[in-house]
Amino acid sequence: MRGRAVAAVVLVVAAVAAAAWAAGPRPGGGGPAVVVADEHGREVASVPLPEAGRFALSYRHSVYRAEVTETFAVADGGIRLVAIASPSEAVLDYYELEGRRVADHGWRLEPAATPRLESLPLVATEVGRRTLVVGDRRVALFTPGGRPAHLVLSIHRG
Repeated sequence: MRGRAVAAVVLVVAAVAAAAWAAGPRPGGGGPAVVVADEHGREVASVPLPEAGRFALSYRHSVYRAEVTETFAVADGGIRLVAIASPSEAVLDYYELEGRRVADHGWRLEPAATPRLESLPLVATEVGRRTLVVGDRRVALFTPGGRPAHLVLSIHRG
């Protein structure tokens, strides 16, 4: 009889754990996610999008060798570039975008207008070290010592 009671408790605990797992946020689960796929459509990364609807791509600029962070907002059914930050003002000039510039521990450009994109094609290399930043999660999109990766970033609605 004692063995059956232990088995019943184990089953109840397992059922509660399974329900909690099913209800919790997971990439590809209930809410929107930032998804990166390779050139063959295979998923490379999937990270739940925060409520604020923002994510970033950070990388090292190949011409100026300066760090860059591009911040995007998900709105109107697409993706929009909302800011570019770098310690190098020349990087901001490289984008050739009009907008508000702020000098504060480096440079930040908030473009006056950017197109709404359905998806964002990317190339990730070891030199550029392109990294997806969503909330406090950082996902390297390059392969150390590997060939350039041709990727596509999109938002999956869940």
